[in-house]
Amino acid sequence: MRARRYVRYALSAAIITTLSASVTACSNATGPAAAKSSATSKARPLKSMLFVNPLPNYPAWKTIGQCMKAEAEKNGISFSQAGPNGNNMDSKLMLDRLQQGISSKVDALVTFPASAEQFDPIFAQARSAGAYVATVEGGQTKNQDINAGTSFEQFGQLAAKTVAAKPGQQNVAFLTQGPTGPDATFVNAFKQAAKQYSNIKIVDTRYDGGDVTKTTDLATALMNAHPELNHFVTNEGADTPGIIAAIKQKGRVGKVFLTTNSIYSGSVEGMKAGIVYSLLLQNMCAIGKAPVDALIKLSKGETVPSNIPTPIEFATASTVDSLTKSGDLQ
Repeated sequence: MRARRYVRYALSAAIITTLSASVTACSNATGPAAAKSSATSKARPLKSMLFVNPLPNYPAWKTIGQCMKAEAEKNGISFSQAGPNGNNMDSKLMLDRLQQGISSKVDALVTFPASAEQFDPIFAQARSAGAYVATVEGGQTKNQDINAGTSFEQFGQLAAKTVAAKPGQQNVAFLTQGPTGPDATFVNAFKQAAKQYSNIKIVDTRYDGGDVTKTTDLATALMNAHPELNHFVTNEGADTPGIIAAIKQKGRVGKVFLTTNSIYSGSVEGMKAGIVYSLLLQNMCAIGKAPVDALIKLSKGETVPSNIPTPIEFATASTVDSLTKSGDLQ
């Protein structure tokens, strides 16, 4: 799923912010061989959990929250959720809600960490207070117990492979939130993977700072600066509408394409219009369940992976219906 706006996820109306915010890091996880979390501290009970959701009303993040709640309550854990009401992530509000969770002595805190600088200190504070900390679609922070969700490294690698499969030369421009964290992991993984494909050329990268109102202008500026550009790539689902709008306004439909994140934010409609070439599908429910299951194991003194990757798949016009039919991937 941006949380970042993500899963924006990835995963991410306007989303986020891998995530985005929909959306996954960061590599959120680099794969099954990720380092182990040994849970060396004394096992502690897990009776309550707070999920600070970056975008509770965005479909992908809403699903993550619903599945997290169901998994927690199935295991007898009291679950609560907090987050912004609008379509943009509010880090200040999220940090405030995490602080409230610490003060209320919640046993476990779960959230999407927009940046290490902002979230690592409060994660350290939470753990010092005796709480477990889990991140979803993160990986750029270090003070959590576990991280679960889309691997942004795998996301970038798979995006490059998918773009390379499109016939002809692909002159790629990235449009994402910023030059650090999950976004950087995604872009760098794509660039590294693209070296093996002769038909991919990277022409530029621009950042919207998490403000989707800038997307159309940034996409237009990229097309003006690089007439050869014919493929936008973003890990931010919330950027989809703005990029589509820019392509239409420039009269470049059928000439400039988009590879993006999630079936939301107009991606499917953009695919039908011949603009969106491919989109990332994530198992949002798995993203919600994974941190709960891992924290339960930690509370019992078991060892779990510090990074837990969840399933991803890219869809094109010929595969999107079959891949989304079951509802597991979105």
